[in-house]
Amino acid sequence: ELVGPRTYRLGRMLRGLGGTERLAGRPVPSGAPVVRLDAALVPLSDRAGDLGRTFTYRIGPAGRDHADPSYVSLSATVGRTALMPLSPVHPRARRTPDGIRLDWIRRTRIDGDNWELAEVPLGEEAEAYEVDILDGDLVLRTLPASGPAVLYPAASEAADFSSPQIVLRVRIAQLSAAVGRGEALAADLAVR
Repeated sequence: ELVGPRTYRLGRMLRGLGGTERLAGRPVPSGAPVVRLDAALVPLSDRAGDLGRTFTYRIGPAGRDHADPSYVSLSATVGRTALMPLSPVHPRARRTPDGIRLDWIRRTRIDGDNWELAEVPLGEEAEAYEVDILDGDLVLRTLPASGPAVLYPAASEAADFSSPQIVLRVRIAQLSAAVGRGEALAADLAVR
């Protein structure tokens, strides 16, 4: 909303897209600069074979020759961030006779913005997760999962805590064949 000469009031901004939700929680002071990103922004690479490779780019005005003095050179090394799976969302913990059933919703870094799909594309070679059961920051147990749910057996809960838990601290990460663990979801879940 234009509120003065070259001054806008921004609201209803969608932050935290593309796996940046941990950065979106940072406080931003009033008057901070804003960069509007659109579809012109693309990852420099999304291929596992490019990991660790350094590329040199020439950046300048469209329509001018790459040798024009207005162009600058920039070198960048492909890191694992563009290939990391996004953190899962909406975790739940339900007590069953066999233990605590944990489930969540998978996200994807590939074609995941179509809100009309019943389920987003996988984006990985196979669906796999690791679920850490935590006591504070200490990992007591890591459970492998081949889908968006896993059972934390009652016997394991008794061995880890010696009593039934009403709140369970977990960390859930999707796995990638190319880069390993993706961004993890950390949550304290009420066991229902």
